[in-house]
Amino acid sequence: MRLETAPFDPGLASPEELRAWHEIFVAVSTDFANTPVPPYESYVQQLCAPMPHYGLQRRWDARADGRVIGTASAMFPTHENRELAIITVRVPSRNRRQGVGTRLLRAILPEVGELGRRTITGTVKADADGEKWANALGLRSVLRRSSQHLDIPGTDPSLWQVRPAPGFRLHQWLDTAPSALVHGLARARDAMADRPMGDATYEHPSWTAERVRQYEAKTLESGDSHRYVVAVDERSGAVAGFTEIAVTPGQLSYCRQEDTAVLPEYRGLGLGRAMKAAMMRWLTADLPRMEQVRTMTASENLHMIRVNTQLGYRIDSALAYVEAEVGGLSTALDSSVRLPVED
Repeated sequence: MRLETAPFDPGLASPEELRAWHEIFVAVSTDFANTPVPPYESYVQQLCAPMPHYGLQRRWDARADGRVIGTASAMFPTHENRELAIITVRVPSRNRRQGVGTRLLRAILPEVGELGRRTITGTVKADADGEKWANALGLRSVLRRSSQHLDIPGTDPSLWQVRPAPGFRLHQWLDTAPSALVHGLARARDAMADRPMGDATYEHPSWTAERVRQYEAKTLESGDSHRYVVAVDERSGAVAGFTEIAVTPGQLSYCRQEDTAVLPEYRGLGLGRAMKAAMMRWLTADLPRMEQVRTMTASENLHMIRVNTQLGYRIDSALAYVEAEVGGLSTALDSSVRLPVED
């Protein structure tokens, strides 16, 4: 097998190449139970669109005799975490243990070095081929996250009939925060800073009203639509917490539950559950074709997992966050010793 790796630009790709990338995505998605996959047109739109959370993005693919058998991407944050390169390597099970993933990593590293990144991080399925391969290369597992899904047709909607604690009201909006609440939303986003992160080196962003507006603009540019529900303290008018869901065009049967946070002084009042329940009532009323909501939560965050379970979510798989210093990873990749597992 003649294996080659090269940079990939979706904006310059042929329909056949884009179709091959989609097929790789679909094949790898079968590793994760209950995970829906986007239709081809929606996938291509996402592939070509900017990610609102990160800065520079690069992609590569691996080809055997001209046929795409693996893909990789790297994101390079431009604010916090400027020492990180966040990578994703996808190799279908039929093409594993042939050195495909390792070759893709070798292709990524030169650009990682040129951009001055010191640490590589990524997500793999826990206790499976991906984590074994990563650990064999010297990437250490630093955090476990539980993947959860909510099957809307199979869930009793009475679970979402939850009201906020006395003294609080709920407010909702689409995409852009009202001017009166944008500063409060920024403070609520900062409450994510104390979420469990294991031994990961990831640094939580510092939010301001200006940064919220930048995030909203980039989100709209990407094509996604974001829904927000916040809890407001009626005595002070302060935003006590928020929850956010992202809906991607062309994927109206499922969506992503994004961040949920409650400020420390308001915790223990059931506001997280009340906000998420209100989100489900709003979501299902507006989008009757919606069938599933997906989310990820740190496995040690038992409180949020319990809240999700009370709303109908079920755990379907576990993910491992892995990290390595670029220098050590380069040495491992250059080693002539055969690795125990190759992906």
